[in-house]
Amino acid sequence: MKDCVFLKDLQAFCRLGIYEIEHKLGQCLRIELELEFDQEKAGKTDSINDTINYVDVSITVRELAASRPFMLLENLAQEITDTLFKKFEILDAIKLEIHKNIVNADQFAGTPGIKVYRERK
Repeated sequence: MKDCVFLKDLQAFCRLGIYEIEHKLGQCLRIELELEFDQEKAGKTDSINDTINYVDVSITVRELAASRPFMLLENLAQEITDTLFKKFEILDAIKLEIHKNIVNADQFAGTPGIKVYRERK
């Protein structure tokens, strides 16, 4: 098992989906993140500079989700992982889940989502 910082139940507004109504109304997504990296240095120094600040992660993800419309969860997930790898050099891998609330309930019932795992290249 690797060290990680995690965020559960992060809420992010997004205009996401293949239906026009989803882009018009938008929706709140629920996002789960596990950010893998070696936490030994932070454990010894007790310094925020030696870890990943989960407040910065939260703000980054929420701003990205709201920044533009997305058609697919897969595209949003890739944008999130790419952005976090660029912003946090100590980050080794990301486990990401995005859960979508369906706006167009006539077409679907349930809570769809995706899970991705990305390692730094």
